[in-house]
Amino acid sequence: MNRYLPRLIFIFLLFSLKLSAQTDDYTGTWKMIYPSTPAAPAITIEMKVAAPEKNTLYPAQLTLQCDSFNAVYEILLVRKNLRQLGISRNKFVVSEEPFSMGNWTITMNGTFDYSKDIKGDPQLTINRLPAKKYGVLLPDFMNFPELRKRTAMQLAAFLKDDEIILKKINNVAWQSEDAEHILSPRLSPAYFGLSDTILLQTRDGMINFSGNKKSANDIITVVVNGKTILDQIDPGRKEAEDILLDTGLNILTLFADNFYRYAPNKGRINPVFGKKNISLDFNNKDDAAATFITVKLYYEKDKDADTQFQNYTFSGPETKTFNRNDKVVGNIVATSHQITLALWDDAVEDGDSVSININGKWIAQGFPVKKNPQFITVTLQPGPNTITFVADNLGSIPPNTSVLEIIDGKKRKSFTIETSMDQNNLVKIFYDYKPAE
Repeated sequence: MNRYLPRLIFIFLLFSLKLSAQTDDYTGTWKMIYPSTPAAPAITIEMKVAAPEKNTLYPAQLTLQCDSFNAVYEILLVRKNLRQLGISRNKFVVSEEPFSMGNWTITMNGTFDYSKDIKGDPQLTINRLPAKKYGVLLPDFMNFPELRKRTAMQLAAFLKDDEIILKKINNVAWQSEDAEHILSPRLSPAYFGLSDTILLQTRDGMINFSGNKKSANDIITVVVNGKTILDQIDPGRKEAEDILLDTGLNILTLFADNFYRYAPNKGRINPVFGKKNISLDFNNKDDAAATFITVKLYYEKDKDADTQFQNYTFSGPETKTFNRNDKVVGNIVATSHQITLALWDDAVEDGDSVSININGKWIAQGFPVKKNPQFITVTLQPGPNTITFVADNLGSIPPNTSVLEIIDGKKRKSFTIETSMDQNNLVKIFYDYKPAE
C-alpha cells in the first residue's frame, strides 16, 4: 500500500470538512409540494437562495405552480438571527400566467424559520405576521374569470393560512444578474425594503425611537450585521441607544415582530451618525405591512488621508477659470490607467449641475446631477492628478451636493461633493504607474 495514502485521505477529509463548514445554511434550493385533494390540485413552491452579502442579505427566486397557474417572483431575505430570515414585503413579478395574484403575496410576510426534521434534514417553516388589514388592496375573487376563480382562491388561502415547510434539496446557490441587482437599489427592478448605501463620516451614533399610543402594542427588533442589538422592544418606551458600527459595510435592519391588529407596525427608529439623520419607518407607504426595513451604512477610515502629494501647478489659460477657493475632499492612490467616476444625488434631485476638470482640461461642463448614477471614464497621467468639481448653480436646495464614487478596477471609494459659487472641491489622485516588464 502506498505509504502516502493515509496522509492523502486525511488531507481530503480535512478539506471536505472545511468546505462543509463553509456551506451556508440558507443558500441553495428549497421545495415543497402541497398535496392535492379531490377538490383541489397540488401546489408546488420552490425557492432558490443566492449566496449572501455580509452573511445577512439573501436574494432569492420564488416559483409557484398550481394547475395552470405558473409564476416566478424575486424576493429579498434578511437574517434576523441564527434561525430566522425576514421575508421582503415585495415579491417582484418576473412572470405570472395566466392571471395575476396581485397583492395576495403580501400575506406571506414574516420569517422563514430554520430547523431540521426527524431525519436531520434542513427545512424552512414560514412564520407569518398576521393582520386583520394589511394596508394594501387585495384582489377581489369576484372579479376573476370563472375558470380561474377556484385556483386563485386556493392559492390565496395557501399563501395566507396554510402551513408552508420547504425542504432543502441542494446547496447550489442561485446565480443570476438579478440576484446582484436585488442587492443594489439603484439597479433593482423593485423596492425590496433595502435603501441605497449611506456614506458616513463617523461610525459611532445613536438610535432614537418613536412611538405613540397607537404603537403601544407594536414590538420591534433592531439588528446590525446579523447580530441582534435590541430584541423585541416597545419603541414608545425605549430611551435612545448608542451604536457603534464596524469599519466598512454595515447592514442595519428594523424588524416588525408583530402587527397589532392592523398593519403596519407603528414603530420607527431614527439612527443619527454625525450630520446624517436616517429614518426607518413602517408608516411609509412603500413599507406598509413590511417585515423589515434595511439600510446599508458604509464607514471607512480614510487610509489615504495622510498621503502627501508634491505641489502640482497647472499651466495654461484654463486655470484662469478657477477663481474660487479650493477644498480638497480626498486623496486616493490609483493603480489603473483609466478610472470611472460615478456621480449622483443621494438626497433630493434639485437641479444641481457641475463642471468637471482634470489636470486643467474640462471633461464635462454643465453636467446635471441626477438621482441615478451617471458614469464618466477618466484617463489618468502617471503621478499626480487633480479632479476639480465646480458648481454651475446651487439648485433649488443650496449648496450643490452630490456623491462621487471612484471605481478603480475592483476598488471603490466614495466622497461627498459639496460645492458653492465660492468653493470648488478637489480630489487628488496619484496614479501609481508601473511599466510592463
